[in-house]
Amino acid sequence: MSHKELEFDDPYAFVAQRFPVPDGVDQDELMARCIVEEYALMAMPPQKALRLFASPYFSGTHAIYRRRGEAFVRSIIRSVYGLSAGEV
Repeated sequence: MSHKELEFDDPYAFVAQRFPVPDGVDQDELMARCIVEEYALMAMPPQKALRLFASPYFSGTHAIYRRRGEAFVRSIIRSVYGLSAGEV
């Protein structure tokens, strides 16, 4: 496999894009659920998933945590992992 050094104007550089969503769609809920489902598929314990949302070192998940609060994140984790309120 060939190896190419990254260049400043590399056309394959990652670029974040926004996209329109219909009114009434809860983007935080969709994104949080997607992330938590991915963590669950990787067999990550639910307590660790909560810590990743609470950590400021993970900007995407932490932004949701700051905007919506811990109770919101816990409810998403419970709905994905199927846990009762006392388990997360």
